[in-house]
Amino acid sequence: MKKSILFLLGLSLLTIVSCSKDEKDIPTVKENTTLEKVVKEFKFLGEDAKLDNVAESAKADLNAWVMEYNAIPTTPAKDGKAGKLGKRYVNAKGVETIQLLKKGLIGALQLNGFNTALMAGVQAKDATLRKSSVDKAVKYILGNYDPAKPKSKDDFKAEGNAFGKYMMSVAGSTKFKGIDKLIYKAIKDAKDNAENPGKYNMAVMMLNKYVTTVVAFRGVHYMAGYGEKIRQNFDGESVHELSEGLGFAYSLQFAYTGSHKPPFFQLTPAQAKKFADVNLWDEAKDKSGNSFLDQQSKKIAKMFEFTVADAK
Repeated sequence: MKKSILFLLGLSLLTIVSCSKDEKDIPTVKENTTLEKVVKEFKFLGEDAKLDNVAESAKADLNAWVMEYNAIPTTPAKDGKAGKLGKRYVNAKGVETIQLLKKGLIGALQLNGFNTALMAGVQAKDATLRKSSVDKAVKYILGNYDPAKPKSKDDFKAEGNAFGKYMMSVAGSTKFKGIDKLIYKAIKDAKDNAENPGKYNMAVMMLNKYVTTVVAFRGVHYMAGYGEKIRQNFDGESVHELSEGLGFAYSLQFAYTGSHKPPFFQLTPAQAKKFADVNLWDEAKDKSGNSFLDQQSKKIAKMFEFTVADAK
């Protein structure tokens, strides 16, 4: 009996010691993935969560990041060497590739589908087609929605809807408080004015502006805020948030300006790719206040009529 008690006490002590360790630094098994698997995580899209709906112009980048992520070892990451940083798996430049991939799909899948459907509505000659185009476009950003019963951030998160989750975050900011309601209003205005091409197009442009502002705002939020943090402590969590910001910025190549004259999109693919290629180890050493992340955060904020301070 005494032996049993001693054994149980020893086992309990072992458990306490084990749990007291910094678990985020304990290597875990990293499962390989495919682009198809990541796309299917956008489960709220149902049958539209498929590779065919991912922008062709981004597939080479996305597949390259899948291969890069799968090749990251579980050994500790160092400057110039891919590996594990806290709970995160980063490439040789210190970027968490899987987050770059997932947030890049907000553009390549969600914004791409949203803009493709909206533009079909603008070009349509029939009011019924205009309405159906709005519905199709909205599904890519909000899924099945009912403005009378708006979803919460947790609802969107549970559905796997990345854009919806971040829309609610931006809606809680001081600068763009209630932007979710403006998005719902623009949807209603577009459908109510389907018989009037001029008013319909204006409503569609406002809808597009609000949607792309959400992506831009979150990109700057992560890049500016966590750009400062990695200069103080280059840890896995800061790199995780920064990598999300880089993915949002990459997505801006799919953010339509609302103009029928060039430039049609906020960023060219070449400009967007620069965000994916940034070296975070180098960024962490640059305390000039004028690093790549500093410069680009200011540019994006100016483009969408807010300040870097607004987004932090």
